[in-house]
Amino acid sequence: MLTALLPFISVLLLYLASPGPGLAFLAWFALVPLLLFCHRSTPAQAALWGLISGTLYHLLLIYWVTISMETYGGLPPQLAWPALFLLALYMALYFALFCFLVSKTKKRLSLLWFPPLLWVSLDYGRGLLLTGFPWMDMGYSQYGFPLLIQGADLTGHHGITFILVLANALLAHFFLTRERGHQKKQQRLAAAALILLSLTYSGIRFYQVKAELPSQPALKVAVVQANIEQTLKWQDDLKETNLERYLQLTREARKENAAELVIWPETALSFYPNIDPLMARVKKETVLSAPYHLLTGAPYVVRRQTEYAYYNSALLLTPQGKTEIYFKQHLVPFGEYIPLRSILPIPKPLVESMGDFSAGTSGAPLDMGAAQIGVLICIEAIYPDLARRATAQGATLLANITNDAWFGRSSAPAQHLAMAIFRTIENRRSMARAANTGISALILPTGEIVDHTGLFEPGYLSASLPLLSTTTFFTRIGFAFPLLCVTYTLFFLALFFKKRREK
Repeated sequence: MLTALLPFISVLLLYLASPGPGLAFLAWFALVPLLLFCHRSTPAQAALWGLISGTLYHLLLIYWVTISMETYGGLPPQLAWPALFLLALYMALYFALFCFLVSKTKKRLSLLWFPPLLWVSLDYGRGLLLTGFPWMDMGYSQYGFPLLIQGADLTGHHGITFILVLANALLAHFFLTRERGHQKKQQRLAAAALILLSLTYSGIRFYQVKAELPSQPALKVAVVQANIEQTLKWQDDLKETNLERYLQLTREARKENAAELVIWPETALSFYPNIDPLMARVKKETVLSAPYHLLTGAPYVVRRQTEYAYYNSALLLTPQGKTEIYFKQHLVPFGEYIPLRSILPIPKPLVESMGDFSAGTSGAPLDMGAAQIGVLICIEAIYPDLARRATAQGATLLANITNDAWFGRSSAPAQHLAMAIFRTIENRRSMARAANTGISALILPTGEIVDHTGLFEPGYLSASLPLLSTTTFFTRIGFAFPLLCVTYTLFFLALFFKKRREK
């Protein structure tokens, strides 16, 4: 019975290490109880308890889904809570598969190297399957320690996850091999050396990049957080009142540092700018009255013959009166569109509460002359490849505009920010993050936060952000590291099952 508690100890430690509770150091040994459990259990037991504990973990991690659906989405509890449970159960399947395979292969595959290879492979798969939902992979827990995570410019955040799981496996390996009386000093030394090498590289790169920043071109940027309540955001009679809040905060922000670029959050304009006459006022009182650029989120409608296409967009308004547009590429399933709508038996209340947006097809940066802006709208910040491709196409600044009001007063805004920070390190680009209700932030290419806002408070941030143009290994190569992990994992599993058949 005590053995069965081990997965739940790991789950509790993993949750406490995540943004929100924020005890990130726990991630360095959180998986040790789980690994010990896998090596003391049958594969079936490991899978079952892995599924149960994994479901609990994800219920703790993404409990805010019910806030989005019930409080702001208008869904009844009888739909919102089952949806949360099903999502947590789906994510727990990867947890269960990890436990099953570690237990299944424990006598033949390395206790040290197989678990981190497998964990990263499963994270990578979860980020791809069913449109992908790579929410809070383990490496993200370390976002608050820039000195430790600079290796992301080589491997992406997956490399940080690998080192964390390897550290856990090293501790578990010590206990397990000592119990069996075996000496595995060489393996342990190799694992310890790799962890030390990773941390050494990270420390060196942190100070190298930090030393480069003062000599780089810089852009004066301001982000505005108007703190518009979600229930008031789309009321037609309040759209001018809401707009005035953005205009007033913008005037204050530019008075402070004469920002060259001002950024408003996702759907800051709660109307269609290409058909609403209120857009003329926006331009007149912003970029046409002073020499700066304005990046703002807005819904956008495009007529296509007899039909209309709706987009979640970002508009870059210039002092010359021109407008550049980015359409969100990665939409939220069951939030911004309904996948397989024609064949799935979706309840009518669920359909009525969801959007019906089209996805954009171009991630090209928006050109403001002094900088090329790679835009990430809302959840796009959690998908490394979108930021990577924008950077590869010439982006010198990343802008994440989001409306995290959907999350309420939960840990989700901190989780969202944690993942966005890794995009800056992976590509060595500054990021300006504008969130309607927080957390807005200005972030350096080292992952350091220059300044940030609180939750549910109006305000603005302004600073000069360095514009780097160097290209990192990750930007050039992309997901080479997790693909390498997948390759080795499949190779070791094929070898394992081949030897079993030969017995």
